[in-house]
Amino acid sequence: MAPEISRQREAKGTFTKNFHDQYEKWVNLSNEESSNSPKTNHLCAGALKNREKDDEEDRVETDSKYPGQVIHGFDNEITSLKNFLLDQKVYKEFKSLVIVGEYGVGKTTLCKMIFNDTDVRSVYAPRIWVSMHSNESKEGLDGKICVLTKILKGLGVEDSVFESIHREVVEEDANRKEAGEFDEETAKEDELSALLYALHLNLRWKKYLIVFDDVREEDNWNEILQHDAEKLKKESKWGKYLSDGFPNGSGGRVIYTTRDEKYTLAKKLVKEEHEIHRLWPLTDTGSVWNIYKEALEQNEETPPRNDKKCLDELMNKSRGLPLAARLLATLLPVFLDDEKADPNGSTSGTTESVNNTTSGENGSILPKHA
Repeated sequence: MAPEISRQREAKGTFTKNFHDQYEKWVNLSNEESSNSPKTNHLCAGALKNREKDDEEDRVETDSKYPGQVIHGFDNEITSLKNFLLDQKVYKEFKSLVIVGEYGVGKTTLCKMIFNDTDVRSVYAPRIWVSMHSNESKEGLDGKICVLTKILKGLGVEDSVFESIHREVVEEDANRKEAGEFDEETAKEDELSALLYALHLNLRWKKYLIVFDDVREEDNWNEILQHDAEKLKKESKWGKYLSDGFPNGSGGRVIYTTRDEKYTLAKKLVKEEHEIHRLWPLTDTGSVWNIYKEALEQNEETPPRNDKKCLDELMNKSRGLPLAARLLATLLPVFLDDEKADPNGSTSGTTESVNNTTSGENGSILPKHA
């Protein structure tokens, strides 16, 4: 018996260390907070604030490919989004929607499902997926120009068109310099205006769907895309606003995803607050268990028992975040007991909570995908 107990203790120690190592780069907990607040077994959401300075490190390129796993627990959200896209009453109106949720709650996965839905595909053409992560913007290029270039490339616009636009802007700048009227901001505005015009021409009379995945404040993509009469009165120059590139009247739809939980950015993107859709972590233990179980099976591992104690611990460790549940499936064993469960599903041993190795008030920890 002694060797068996020793083996279990060694396994627990190894798991605790592995789990902590996986998560510590995402969670930077404050000792001051932990001393002033009671300990909790939940993975906390507030730690996201501590990760803001490293946001770009966890920002990755996404694509529109159908999710590789079965989606659990978001049936109502899927129905709601399909209604938004397929509502016949506003068939020809331009509409936009923002999906807000914390890191790993499933915003991108949900949009991929809708983007590839058969009914949606039969109605919308073109469909364009824009991952807001961009190495080009890191190199000092204007963020809006980078995004518009991505959209136009998705529409099949060739590189020669961009080269022609840029060449014309450079020539105009040279003329302004000679006249002593050069302004760098004006040069950017000219290129932006030309790209918006090209976008407008390519989307005109088309029922388009565009998804902007992982929009952030630093992208400066923070304008309402619906035409605003008051805005146009203030500025008569065409191409001054992003809305100039997105035609109305053909039923175009735009969906954003963002982690902006304070809604400051979300309110800049849509006209009405009801156009902001909050995606919450799952509260259904069955759905979280299925996500965890299927991830284990993909790794050719046998799922542990699913009695109430294990389900509660899984919910505590994942906080209902699908991506966290899948990550936990890569860290085995998640549930370790000093003694086996009896036939009634109860345990006489204790389950060690890895979360006790850390402390915090609200934090969410996840791998790279929103």
